[in-house]
Amino acid sequence: MPDNGKSALDRMLVKISHLDTLLSLVGEVIITSNNLTTTNRRIQDFYDRQQPLDKISLDMIKGAEVTSNRISSDLHSLVMDIRMVEIKSTFQRFRRAVRDMAKDAGKQVELITIGEDTMVDKTVAEKLYDPINHQVRNAIDHGIEEPLERKRAGKQAMGKLILRAFQRENNVFIEITEDGRGIDGDAIAKAALERGIIDERHFNELGDDEKLGLIYHPGFSTKTTASKISGRGVGMDVVKSNIEELGGEVTIETTKGGGTTFSYRIPQVTAVNILDCLTVRAGDNYYAIPILNVVSTLGMNESEVTSTLDKGKVIQYLDYLVPLYDLNELLGEKPLEKEEEITVVIIESKTGRTAFRVSELLTPEKLVFTPLSDLFYVQGISGTTMISGSKMGLVLDIVEIINRSMGIAYKDESHFDDGEIMRSDAPGDGAWASENKAEGEGAGAVAGDESKVTLSSDIGKEISHRDEFLMELDEMIKSADEQILSLEQNPDDNELINKLFRDFHSMKGNLMMVGFSELGSFVHEVEAILDQARSGDLALTTEIIDILLDSSDMIKKAQQAIVANKAPAIDKGLISSISKFKKPVAKKEIELVDVHQKTFHLTSLEKFNLLARRYAQDHIYQAYLDFKPEYQQTYLVALLILKRITRIGHVFCTVPGMEEIEAQSIGNQIKIMFSTNLGSDDVKKFMEQVLVRHYDVTDYELLQTD
Repeated sequence: MPDNGKSALDRMLVKISHLDTLLSLVGEVIITSNNLTTTNRRIQDFYDRQQPLDKISLDMIKGAEVTSNRISSDLHSLVMDIRMVEIKSTFQRFRRAVRDMAKDAGKQVELITIGEDTMVDKTVAEKLYDPINHQVRNAIDHGIEEPLERKRAGKQAMGKLILRAFQRENNVFIEITEDGRGIDGDAIAKAALERGIIDERHFNELGDDEKLGLIYHPGFSTKTTASKISGRGVGMDVVKSNIEELGGEVTIETTKGGGTTFSYRIPQVTAVNILDCLTVRAGDNYYAIPILNVVSTLGMNESEVTSTLDKGKVIQYLDYLVPLYDLNELLGEKPLEKEEEITVVIIESKTGRTAFRVSELLTPEKLVFTPLSDLFYVQGISGTTMISGSKMGLVLDIVEIINRSMGIAYKDESHFDDGEIMRSDAPGDGAWASENKAEGEGAGAVAGDESKVTLSSDIGKEISHRDEFLMELDEMIKSADEQILSLEQNPDDNELINKLFRDFHSMKGNLMMVGFSELGSFVHEVEAILDQARSGDLALTTEIIDILLDSSDMIKKAQQAIVANKAPAIDKGLISSISKFKKPVAKKEIELVDVHQKTFHLTSLEKFNLLARRYAQDHIYQAYLDFKPEYQQTYLVALLILKRITRIGHVFCTVPGMEEIEAQSIGNQIKIMFSTNLGSDDVKKFMEQVLVRHYDVTDYELLQTD
């Protein structure tokens, strides 16, 4: 089924060292393939002569087997390494959300992240967002107390919310800790009793852990009214379900008045579709059982199987009674024929231990499996695979097959509480993809909204590398958000201010480069107030921080509109808020020069580069451009023109010079000396189709000087 929350660009960065290793392995695959071809010819020759294989041929076959096994293992390990990403990107998505939720709840909450460099599979990192988001909301809304209540309890007014990640053996652990009021197990049990979830007898027999476990019951909550942040706090059953889908488990530690920690344990291998399995045959069917879940295999006499009233057929294993089922019959197939000697496989998961009768144990194998789509879902089966390279087999879902044996039906719980829980609109990796319907509608509805300025629909025509542009813009937005939130805690940190200024400056340049001049001009306004902060003329108050965060949000929404091929929009109220703090800039007196009369002045290095380009048989051109910008400042257009020309060649010198352009001492003309391998006709076409059409160039002259 398609994932509606999935980003439009499902990409990730790959280290060069990983690509080098991959290239090396590809080379080994080619060599092994050639060796197999040689071996095949040799075997065919012996077959044609009707002679037995000699030792050399047998050694060649054995060598090919050993080499192919090693290469497949190395490729598997490499793919797993490539898929690994730092959990930092997932944790950082909550910085803004925690700030806003705490503000809405009237609470003071500090988010602390530990272990951001912990590596997890990319798919796991993406799937962790929803359960963590739910628990963060519950922690702020129901766990952490209001400042006055905390002070009365002898705590600091500022509550702490800690996200911690670490690895232990082959597992990743995620902990969500808050120092709030803790979970009252007795209150949970009482609420469960009142709602009919448990009866009086069970109520009196419950231990502390069992009381806490009741919060995983679907729809359970101790709250009677819904809040804006987390509804009634229900949905822990879905948190548990999401983590179990990753092969993990959730545990709780809580102290009344001291806070609560939810811990996720997730196996590292769950996101890779290659498994070490024990393969078995049951009648005419073949099954693969993940080797990590196999406890033991036994051969026994039918007389050793006993029957009980409550468990049906059982066998004894290490002084324990284990339920026994016919694997075929359990999955709705024809039962196995009765035999005196039977073969049994004992499996286990956190939900229990079960034994299955099978016909035959086959060789353990490393298998590649294909997950079943929802359309072909069968409880207890997770996917299909090829066994021994030729037989179609089914891969057992251990948790679900044990649940099936216990009579627990599969429940499709893919959503949180009936809309009561407000999902965060914080975008994640690939943030340009709309994560909820409201945002997608908003991007397309701005045209008729008087509070919005709808930008030109004639946008983005120059995005020849659209995906790369969106990825770069997304990284800049993420970086800007991080700097803004850090500045809220340290408003006088000049290094942070400079980093944030550079982020917005880069955004502006990228947007204008691809034709989003109006949006780039808005970013320039934000950049201007940051420039005032850099010079000490403007203090970064809470109001300024809010404006910066709102500006970042607006750019995100514009980004989503771009992906949807819709015109982005700017909030008029936000423009007005920025204008209140923007210091009027005195217009510079620009000394206009006749660029026709002023000659180029090349440095020694530029002259050397010019000779090198001539030696490479590039053409040398001098271009005079007349341009009249409609939306952005003249010097910005000049810089964008120069940057665009560098995509077809090399710029040696300009009139006015670069220092004058950056100092905004430029009129509406510029003269450029550049080299390119394009002929004069192609350069003229570039002038007409690119610079005239998209960069406000009104007239030009071109002279080829080589």
